[in-house]
Amino acid sequence: MPLPDARAAAREHLAGRLSHAALFRSLVSHADWHVPVRSSANGEAAVLTFADPAGARWVKIFTDLSAIETWAEQEGGGLDGQCVVTDGANLFGALDDELAGVEINPGSPEGIHYQRQHLPLLRQWARIIELESALETVDQGETPIGLLRDYDAYVLVLKRVGDDSAQLVLAPDDQGRALAAVFTAEDTLAAFCDQVLSSADFEPIPVRVNGERLFAQLQALPLDGLVFNCSGPIQPRAFGKRLADYVLAPDAHPGR
Repeated sequence: MPLPDARAAAREHLAGRLSHAALFRSLVSHADWHVPVRSSANGEAAVLTFADPAGARWVKIFTDLSAIETWAEQEGGGLDGQCVVTDGANLFGALDDELAGVEINPGSPEGIHYQRQHLPLLRQWARIIELESALETVDQGETPIGLLRDYDAYVLVLKRVGDDSAQLVLAPDDQGRALAAVFTAEDTLAAFCDQVLSSADFEPIPVRVNGERLFAQLQALPLDGLVFNCSGPIQPRAFGKRLADYVLAPDAHPGR
């Protein structure tokens, strides 16, 4: 199923038809957020914040120009300043915990807001989308490999095979290859559990690992490679074991 655009995703979520994970993925994948800014003392653009009655500072962001117009009409005038347009990964990845929160399309029927305690989760989704985008360009040699090594929230699935031992659950493969199933986010793990593990005769054990541990294990185990997010909802990405050598090679990380 195609990912809904951010405005439609918010509407579907508010109607109870879209999960939190799918909403976050849509919000952070949105390519052209409009963010009100003001000119700072040195002439640079600074994100404009808005004070609530208690004096707490909020950021307002908009999916498109029509959402800005709807809000401006309700406020009784135009926007005092300009907007910059940026993608979701940059926007949500930069949200500061000193903010009270972020308002998305305020004044619109599908308007939603997130308070300060939700900002770390939005930043995490920004990292997820950044990582998944990086995986798309590995074959072209354009990926900053440090992203793959430094990501600390990969998930593997194990199954217990004894009182004190467990075995890695592999991704399905019609060529009979032994491919580790690796997941970058909760929705991709859930898709695997729904599709592949729904009829399994064992209780899956999700294990969170960082990049160094993941790729070191890939080097050590008798595997042919790995598949990121083998069951969707995004496009799976499969690689041979050479990816581990590439990521962990000392000369791949100048200055490390």
